[in-house]
Amino acid sequence: MAFRDDLRPLSIPQDPLQRFVELHDALDADRGWLGDRVPLRYAAITMLTTPGDAGAIADSIREFHADFGARLKWYSGIDSSIRMVLAAQLVKYGDTPAAFLAEVDRVRAMFRDQGLRRGGVYEVLGALVLRRALRGQMAMPNHVARFSEIYAQLKRHHWFLTGPDDYPACAMLMGLPGTPADIGDGVEAVYQALRRDADLWRGDALQTASNVLYLSGMRPEEIARRFAELAAELKAAGYRVGQKDYDEVAVLCFLAAPARKLVEVVMSYQRTIRDSLEWVDRAMGLSLAASLAFVRLVGEHEQLGPLADAKLMLDMQAIVAARQAAAAAAAS
Repeated sequence: MAFRDDLRPLSIPQDPLQRFVELHDALDADRGWLGDRVPLRYAAITMLTTPGDAGAIADSIREFHADFGARLKWYSGIDSSIRMVLAAQLVKYGDTPAAFLAEVDRVRAMFRDQGLRRGGVYEVLGALVLRRALRGQMAMPNHVARFSEIYAQLKRHHWFLTGPDDYPACAMLMGLPGTPADIGDGVEAVYQALRRDADLWRGDALQTASNVLYLSGMRPEEIARRFAELAAELKAAGYRVGQKDYDEVAVLCFLAAPARKLVEVVMSYQRTIRDSLEWVDRAMGLSLAASLAFVRLVGEHEQLGPLADAKLMLDMQAIVAARQAAAAAAAS
């Protein structure tokens, strides 16, 4: 299960929540009254395992955020919220906006060569995942060809659901063994097991969760059973899992802790986060709490650590979806 093999040093905080609040406060220091809090929170989550002074880290993220703003055209579709979280990713991995955007241009050209449809911000996220998967190296035509073949296999099973929003998932799946057909069939088996055995609703949210859960290498029946156990424990704790939560529960499925104990940790973090920060709803609280639990329980685990990046991709996609929904509502 190789998504990326990060060679940069990690600093696992003894108290992830305290470190999160420290980073969040540093990033929030210059937010205007109407500034968006959501990207600041995900940027803080991104940097949880990065050593260094929180203020200096926040300054670097702001510098990269401004650099993105200067380099990107107004019609790029990469709004300030996504630029903030992208900036945090680049700071974390020692990348730069100039180098990353040059790679995005290269990858986009190869996408067109493969006949992939234009995907706006999802092309950027796909390029980011490819860059992480390839450990900062440039994507080559054979990488993008495999990416395209996996996308075609996902579309073979769900032609209506599969679109550019699946580009980040294709980049994650690209590094797995097996033919693109094997991967497509495997993801579909997970999708059907979750629908059948965990009683989940069909749709984009289930496909996204299936893409992530296929990385586990577990049998579809085991995955569905684990998902159902976690959903049941969350419901018993007072949180009913909806479609918007499928990705959060999917990431928690990778953690080896007993379902009840894991949910106790997550719900404890969620309550503290909602008490500590303003304007955090239940879903956002669960998302942040899942990230904190992941860091606390996984630590430096070489195989599971990369899933933190997968979760961040899901978080960024959630930001994009929320912004697009808000824009559509305003237009109507």
